[in-house]
Amino acid sequence: MPAPEWFHELLAWKAASNQMVQEVCGESWAPNISDIANKTSMRIAKSVLDELGITRKVSANSADAKEESRGAALENAVTAELISKLPHLRPEIPWLVKRGEDVRSFEQYKHLAELRELLSATPSLRVTLGTDYQIAPDVTISLDIPGNPLHAVVSCKWTLRSDRAQNVRHEFNLLVRSRRGRAPHLVAVTAEPLPSRLASLTRGTGEIDTVYHLAFEETQAAVQAHGSVRYRKNEPSQLEFWQEMTEQNRLRDYNQLTTDLVRY
Repeated sequence: MPAPEWFHELLAWKAASNQMVQEVCGESWAPNISDIANKTSMRIAKSVLDELGITRKVSANSADAKEESRGAALENAVTAELISKLPHLRPEIPWLVKRGEDVRSFEQYKHLAELRELLSATPSLRVTLGTDYQIAPDVTISLDIPGNPLHAVVSCKWTLRSDRAQNVRHEFNLLVRSRRGRAPHLVAVTAEPLPSRLASLTRGTGEIDTVYHLAFEETQAAVQAHGSVRYRKNEPSQLEFWQEMTEQNRLRDYNQLTTDLVRY
């Protein structure tokens, strides 16, 4: 299925004047999901924006060009869509969707409030354990019944630069290790165009159930067109990364997210 309509509104061409942008994009505008220091990232992202018909241009200093602003807008959009769609798919379930909710308000993690108080009152114990149990995921889906059990957590990452993938893994590891009762479903949503960076989330020991891509079909076509070259002998091509993730069902179309969530 094509990328959701609301996602189109978050996309834009951002002003960028370096030589690589000129070479790849033919002008001083780069996709706001691309890494302007990586040619393949820009080629794939350019193809996605072209396919989606995105023509809006924004200055480099505008909110539409900044990762933090796009990330917050993505969290809001995903929250709104889940609030709208989940009750239609399973109206018999009392869904409760929130953004930035502390996990200590959910059934599986209520004990963490007591643990945090104990750590605060005992510095030596805090130093020994060395763990901060204050976790407020991007989006939470719980059941509005006594105890408020946490059904799922959605981590929203506009792109996957620097250590963002590790931040997701760290948060999800804490949620798995510190729960009492059933673990919630732990998924990530992103618009990252480069498959090798997506693989930093899909590979691993299972902290993340599934990664959902906001422009799955468009990115797949772009990767097939621009990602077949191997730049290092012992490293997969971007296309091979994509095939690995999709064939193992670790990377899925964002349009499947709500349907997947109500199945469990």
